[in-house]
Amino acid sequence: MEKPIKIKKSGKIYLQLYFQIKEKIEKGKIKGKLVPVRKMAEQLEISPSTVAKAYDELEKNGYIVKKEGSGAYIKFQKKKNVYLEDHMESETFRYGYFNPEFNIDFASATPNETILPMASLKKAINFVLDRDKESAFLYEDPQGYYFLRKTISEKLKKEKIDVDIKNIQIVSGAQQGIDIISESFLYQNDIVVVEDPTYRGAKDTFQKNGCRVMEIPVYSDGFSIKELEKILHKKKIKLFYTMPNFQNPTGISISYEKKKKLLELAEKFDFYILEDDGLSNLYFTGEKPETLKSLDKNDRVIYIKSYSKIFMPGLRLAYITIPEFLLQTILTKKFSTNVYHSGLNQRAFQYLLENGDWDTHMEKARRIFKEKQKKMYKCLKEIEGITFKKPKGGLCFWVKLPENISSKAVYINMLSHGVGILPGVVFSENKDNYVRISFAQCEEKDIEDGIKLFACAIDKLK
Repeated sequence: MEKPIKIKKSGKIYLQLYFQIKEKIEKGKIKGKLVPVRKMAEQLEISPSTVAKAYDELEKNGYIVKKEGSGAYIKFQKKKNVYLEDHMESETFRYGYFNPEFNIDFASATPNETILPMASLKKAINFVLDRDKESAFLYEDPQGYYFLRKTISEKLKKEKIDVDIKNIQIVSGAQQGIDIISESFLYQNDIVVVEDPTYRGAKDTFQKNGCRVMEIPVYSDGFSIKELEKILHKKKIKLFYTMPNFQNPTGISISYEKKKKLLELAEKFDFYILEDDGLSNLYFTGEKPETLKSLDKNDRVIYIKSYSKIFMPGLRLAYITIPEFLLQTILTKKFSTNVYHSGLNQRAFQYLLENGDWDTHMEKARRIFKEKQKKMYKCLKEIEGITFKKPKGGLCFWVKLPENISSKAVYINMLSHGVGILPGVVFSENKDNYVRISFAQCEEKDIEDGIKLFACAIDKLK
């Protein structure tokens, strides 16, 4: 007997309805005409507008066609069953290409709204408006609000990073920082070394600027020193891009010994390191891990610190520490690329940093995400045939699938159930046997349900 549609009165109800009807259409369980909107709403005890929204999604994705005054009719072609099949081998199957709304979101590594410190931000904005009045809405210094840079400089000194205020540039997120550095520092045919796997947006930026990108594998204690040295003895490289702490997507942190060795190699072979740090504050054991920049005695590290993953994504706040020789070039490039950031946002964030609200928020975030990681780890451990490590911080697991199972197939299967993950090919052409599963967006109560569907997808594909 065919299972009836069941709706949980939580989460995005229209998406629950969309995915259930979609699955029934694909299996041939629903044919001809759909139940009218009002009748469906009465049957499920939900609002007609919710049903209408689900039907809109079905029409948009080619499952039904609406005929005015008559109703909605099934219009399903078999190839729709794989949703992204046409894009599987093309360059469009990449980070950020697919962004449907999920019932359970294991794809996004951005914290959901429940973790955001709205009360603290509201207090900060009100304080700034009372203190600065109209000045809060005037054009800000293109390099960034002076007192925000001053506070950042003071905070960095406590982390053994001595950077002058004039060498700090505020940017709109880490990606803009990568773009500006690439356009200011790199030239056609320069060699950039990256980890494999890595954040696709960085790799794409380097290639867009005409650089030759070389990849080295990542092990349990970070990238392969041996492979890097092989390249250095044969090629003259310009830049090494890395996420030393809780790397995206693997969650791996580079060991202290490797960090020191990397800095020695940078000095010996005359190249620079671009350190992308978005998650070092989100540690679950011991103390905050040391950054490469804190160990850098020769100004070889260009440091990007983003607050998007651990604070307010919509504020788009990050900064770059700029070596002296690059200072004027980057300031000029920044001015020509994106002159001003919101002065109100910068001033409010400076208040949060200065008054300890930021530290309070991070303590809370570490507690919450540690529990989510613990829950997801326990659920993943019950799945036979997969392998993964438990990172010491961060927001995700990097899971190796059983042999001969494609991450793209798992992605599609999960998508059909309203669950989002990221297939390994998003981060490396060589990692189709891996998936990245993040616990940033989901609530603890959804983790068990989502991982059960993940287990079912693997079992089905075996």
